[in-house]
Amino acid sequence: MIFEHSSKNKKVLLLASTVILIAGVFLSLYSSIIFQEGNPWPQIKGIAQLTFSGSDMVKLSGSDNRYLTKSQGGPMAVEAFMKNRGYEYTDQMGSGYFYKSSDKTIVLTRRQYSRFYTIWTIAENNNNSDNNLWTTITNDQGETFQYPKKLLAKYVSVVEWPPIIKIETGTYLCKTTPQEVSSMSDITSERMVDNRTYCVNIKNEGVAGSVYSSHVYTTAKNGKLVKVSFTLQYPNCNNYDEEQRKACTNEREAFDIDSTVDRIIQTIK
Repeated sequence: MIFEHSSKNKKVLLLASTVILIAGVFLSLYSSIIFQEGNPWPQIKGIAQLTFSGSDMVKLSGSDNRYLTKSQGGPMAVEAFMKNRGYEYTDQMGSGYFYKSSDKTIVLTRRQYSRFYTIWTIAENNNNSDNNLWTTITNDQGETFQYPKKLLAKYVSVVEWPPIIKIETGTYLCKTTPQEVSSMSDITSERMVDNRTYCVNIKNEGVAGSVYSSHVYTTAKNGKLVKVSFTLQYPNCNNYDEEQRKACTNEREAFDIDSTVDRIIQTIK
C-alpha cells in the first residue's frame, strides 16, 4: 500500500515536472510574442473568447479601442463589425483601414500577435476624410492617377515618391526568383491583390542603419502593361529601445503596401 502511494506520488511529480518543463520551454521560445503588448492577460483572455464564444472579433479587456481577431479572416470580421455600427469600408493604405459613416471617418490599424491573431486599434481619423490623404497628378506622359500624399506608418518613410507610372505594350510575364537562389537584396515574386495578379520586384540596399527598398509592380490592364515604381525606407527596428522596437516590428508585420499600389493603378486614366 505504501509502495502504491509512493508510485502515485512519483507519477504526479513526474507529470508536474513535465508540464513545468514544457511551459518553461514555451515561454523561452515565445516570450517575445507573448509579452509583446506588456501584460499578456488581455490577449490570453481574448484568445479564449475567440476560441470558445464563437465570436470573430472580441474587445480586449482594459481597453476602449483595441480588438482581437484571428489572422485568417480578420479583415472580413472587422468589416462585418464596422458595418453593424453604421460604417462602410472606403479604403486601405499601408496597415490602415478606413471606414466612413454619415458624419465621421474611422481608421483601424492592425498589428500581428503571433502568426494566428491580429490586434486592431480603432481611432477617429483627425483628417475627417481619407480623401484628404490622396491627391491627383498627371505625369509627363499624360497619365492621370491618384496617390496618397503620405503613408500611415511611423517606421516606414517614402524616398522616391510619388510613384512613377509607365504604360507599355507587351505580354505580361513574371519570372519569379527561385527559392534556392533568392536573396534579400533582389527578389521577384508574383502576388494576388483583390483578384488581380502582380509581378513584384524588390531591390534592397542597406545604408546607415536603414534598408532602402526599390519596388516595381507590373500588371496587365486594358491590354497594356502597367508598371509602378517607388522607393521606401525601412529603419532597422533593432536600433530602437525595447518599446519602440516592439512598435516598429509590429508595424512592419502589419504594413501592406500592395493594396495601396492596387488602388493607385485602378485610378489611372
